[in-house]
Amino acid sequence: MNALARILLACALLAVAGAASAADTLLSSRSVGKLAADDSVDLAQALKLREPVARAAPATSEDYVSAGNGAALAGIANRHDQLFDVYSADVRLVADLDLDGYHHALNVSFDVDVSYDDATVYAKLYLSRDGGPWSQYFTTDLFVIHGDDAADAYEVQTELLDGYPPGYYDVLIEIYSLDHAFMVASMVLDYHTLGRDIALEDYGWDEPYEEFYTEVGVSVGGGDFGVLALFFLLIQIAIAARGVLATTPCNTATKKPEK
Repeated sequence: MNALARILLACALLAVAGAASAADTLLSSRSVGKLAADDSVDLAQALKLREPVARAAPATSEDYVSAGNGAALAGIANRHDQLFDVYSADVRLVADLDLDGYHHALNVSFDVDVSYDDATVYAKLYLSRDGGPWSQYFTTDLFVIHGDDAADAYEVQTELLDGYPPGYYDVLIEIYSLDHAFMVASMVLDYHTLGRDIALEDYGWDEPYEEFYTEVGVSVGGGDFGVLALFFLLIQIAIAARGVLATTPCNTATKKPEK
């Protein structure tokens, strides 16, 4: 391979690395939920069977009034005798492979109460990193709540796959009822409500740390591999460029005088 071809190949690899870095901004996760009292469903096993879900942009909570969707909801009954409340909620963090305190999986459980009769509801769950915009990551199935019965609590297990850098996250739970046009209850889970931080990162950041040594004896962690690869690419470009200059004709010989 000549020097010019090596330069072109190195530039192409740099372009691919840049494109991969841009793709990391996509949010990818998978979640599964169930009634907490339903022993027939193993969330851990069900989660493994779920396909990843990718979202390219942050989502916002539904606002029917400002969105002008009133006409589309004309047929929905509004039961004014029912009041809803997220009675309790909690976040349990799991899966910290590199033992740095940041987890790539979480279990959100919540108990929704209704003041009168039963109600069929569903929940939307969101994440926000360090006070940033809310991004929806899951919508539950429909489930029925019975007054203030604690047996109708619901839980959602989620694995963050990509697009979630290490940070302190907040969780937002929004509750919707089939008998009401608008959101009926919500709760934010953060340091103030839980008394502890929700430290999360996606699976790509949570790889076990393996220390290795380069030929020059520099200790490098797994998270620095991308920087190291770019460094070697730049070296290859410099070597190739030097080869091009070395093979360029340069007429510096002096002409011998004629006899």
